Amino acid sequence: MHAPSVPESAVRSALRRLRLAGGVAAVAVLLVAVPGGNLAARLRGSLATLRHTAGTDLPARRLAGRGPAYDRRFFELVLAARNALPPGTKGIVLLAPQIPEWGGRYLAIYELAPMPVVAAPDRIPPGWVALVYGDHWPPGLRLLSRLPGGALLAPAP
Repeated sequence: MHAPSVPESAVRSALRRLRLAGGVAAVAVLLVAVPGGNLAARLRGSLATLRHTAGTDLPARRLAGRGPAYDRRFFELVLAARNALPPGTKGIVLLAPQIPEWGGRYLAIYELAPMPVVAAPDRIPPGWVALVYGDHWPPGLRLLSRLPGGALLAPAP
């Protein structure tokens, strides 16, 4: 007794269907198990945000997005600081110790470019201003502008 032989084309076809099913399963797993949660839910949320903010200006759209989600108040401060800088400002000292480097400091550097931003140096260089997050200001600084979430300060004369 011989086992019935299966045509080679049927074997290839079955393997092709098996690979296709494996590929579909892999894509489905990736869509659900990507780092950061469910990709489909994130995409739905992003599309809803885009629809909701479509008629607003760029800073409002950016504030509503996922980038500043860790601390929207800080992001609002950074955006407001850009427009409040006095003429001739040479750089910005960022005094925001509770903001993580990976989020806030790099965000401030990016948003305020090409103006140099330095986080918490020992002293404020001449011509620079301090962007302070929160209500606790270091001594020896005068108020230039109160901003949402903080203030823009300069060394007292």
